[in-house]
Amino acid sequence: MKYSSLVERIAGESSEIWNIHYEARKRFEIGEDVIMLSIGEESNETTPAAIQQEAIKSIQRGRHHYTQVVGEDHLRKAIAKRHQENTGQQISIENICIFSGAQNALFSVCLCLLELGDEVIVPELYYATYPATVTAGGATFISIPTNAEMNFQPDPKSISKAITRKTRVVLLNSPNNPTGAVYSSENLKKILELCRLNKIWVISDEVYSEIAPKGFTPIASLPGNHEQTVTISSLSKSHRMTGWRCGWMVGTEKLTRHLTNLNLCMTYGLPPFIQDASFEALEKDLVTAKKVKKRLDSNREILKKELKHIEGAKLFAQGGGMFAILETRAFGLSSKEFCWKLLDQQGVSILPCDGFGLSGRGLVRISLCESEVKTREAIRRINNFLKSI
Repeated sequence: MKYSSLVERIAGESSEIWNIHYEARKRFEIGEDVIMLSIGEESNETTPAAIQQEAIKSIQRGRHHYTQVVGEDHLRKAIAKRHQENTGQQISIENICIFSGAQNALFSVCLCLLELGDEVIVPELYYATYPATVTAGGATFISIPTNAEMNFQPDPKSISKAITRKTRVVLLNSPNNPTGAVYSSENLKKILELCRLNKIWVISDEVYSEIAPKGFTPIASLPGNHEQTVTISSLSKSHRMTGWRCGWMVGTEKLTRHLTNLNLCMTYGLPPFIQDASFEALEKDLVTAKKVKKRLDSNREILKKELKHIEGAKLFAQGGGMFAILETRAFGLSSKEFCWKLLDQQGVSILPCDGFGLSGRGLVRISLCESEVKTREAIRRINNFLKSI
């Protein structure tokens, strides 16, 4: 039987890198001693009890039927309030559409902004799902290399050179997954001005904004024409709600209307009890994001301290997001070989960065999300592995 050409656009290296995570998960579930540092999730933590209880009470109140496709007003108001506090951008609920996670929000925005032949410029390293997200609707993915010497910052001059008459979007992610880079305000201003002059959309994936270090600049906080900027965010990382699948986009009123039409034939709205729990998180939980950030910062420092004495172990741990980057080139192994051997020999699962762009060759991504005890044990095993090779 025949399949559409879509199946080729959503496959490839960026999807294949997850194979090691899937294998590690399978081994872990059958009882093997595996430490999972291949995903951005605190496995030993749960969503705060008050948020859980709000969802339970919501279900008991009968809040388990259809909802507004665009998202319920009380949650959209809470998001608008938080967005205005963080950016200064004056918006209303008409600028917000709710989705089942930030990934779904980004995918939907791309479908509504892009079509066959359009080009999207994305600085490397980028999150591994971006290529499929952009190309699913027929657009072309244009990646811009970065490197550690640049602190993985996007280069406005390189972006300017890549702009053509087909360019429709520049897609940014700060704090960045996988590098942790926090894009400088200066670079963001230059990119925003480039896009304003060329009438190009800017999509800013800011899912790590609530746990970002000082110096983080939301795209919507910069002066410019925000008729062409879209902000994507969620509660997954900041409130330990990865499985709840609540994300959103902030954009123009017209884009919100288009996305509502798309949602009509897709998710048809988020469950009301999920939205009630998310409202509880945004309005009343002021501490969880700080706890998450404290854990990440602590594990980042442990990683830096414990690996600095290993010859050839070049670590990039920049202070943003949930990950650190380790260079593997000095050990004579590709990223994939390094990760598979580490899993097989030491039972530690990390992710090769090959699927995060060509700049990711020879780099691996290490999650900072586990407990201090597990993190220290994982580093001990990584140290043993590095010494052995």
